[in-house]
Amino acid sequence: MATGIIALWMYKNEGGDKIQNALKLNLENKGHVVINNFDMRDCYFFEGQVYTRCGQNLSKVDLIYHMNADEQTLHQNEILRALEQLSVTVINNWNAFSQAKDKFTANLLLKKNGVLVPNAGLIPTSMVDSIAKRIFSEWGQVLVKPRSNHGGKGILKFQTASDFIDFIQAMNPHVYNYYLEKYIDFDDHDYRVEVFQGKVVGGYCRTKIHSYKTNIACGGLMTPKQPPIEFQTIAQSAANILGIDTTIIDMVQSTQDGKIYVLEVNPIMGIFVEAGMKSGEKSIITEIDPVFANDNLKLDLLTNYLDNVIQMKNKTMNKVMEI
Repeated sequence: MATGIIALWMYKNEGGDKIQNALKLNLENKGHVVINNFDMRDCYFFEGQVYTRCGQNLSKVDLIYHMNADEQTLHQNEILRALEQLSVTVINNWNAFSQAKDKFTANLLLKKNGVLVPNAGLIPTSMVDSIAKRIFSEWGQVLVKPRSNHGGKGILKFQTASDFIDFIQAMNPHVYNYYLEKYIDFDDHDYRVEVFQGKVVGGYCRTKIHSYKTNIACGGLMTPKQPPIEFQTIAQSAANILGIDTTIIDMVQSTQDGKIYVLEVNPIMGIFVEAGMKSGEKSIITEIDPVFANDNLKLDLLTNYLDNVIQMKNKTMNKVMEI
């Protein structure tokens, strides 16, 4: 007898299809029914319920695990929130996911709680001309970041106020405000720390080929270098502040002051690195260094965590029924 119904919406590129199949099998072996033959971008809400394109009622599942950065849409995010409102357990939960996904909100919350992040600003279009010179005078180089993109997409660096203003004038009237960060100069690589349920489960670096981006999509190279303990501790604090169950945190060490800055708390785990590297889609490395070799660990942790969430949910429901 099945103990729960679990929906999975995960990436299929970069070896994700193999990971998804393995996770599904693990959960089925624990007695759960697993639904993963749907695309959340095509789901719809109708008369109080959420349905897949082919008519499955996702409102009836016990839990949904989502891990799919490339295919996120505003509609899909609203469907995810609707499912949580309908008492489906969402992992990562909506509040943590949305806070981490919004770079402005994440930066604000981390700074408020004592984690070192780049100086940031949220500037309305009407104020850009009057404040631009002050920003560049105090910060030097400035990054303009889309608040919800990933993979380095849309991030632009400006070195002068005049170039920045020219850009703003070209963009008007399409954008009503701009999220800005002070550019933190760093050596040839960043640091990434994977955190699952408050514990560090992996980490590595990315060496930049791009002039300032380390993202693999921008040519960055996976580098088998474990982030030092200090980075791991900061990553755990950042994940705890945003209340996120599973994440990967991007950090750099400034060449100017030597301090460690958190650039991003990703709203999902990222990818399963071994499978991604073996797929060869975004990496020229196919021989996996032991530093990256933790896909099985993460699969086991994820399987047991999802199973435990279902078990706890069932126990709570049984107690309510007894009352």
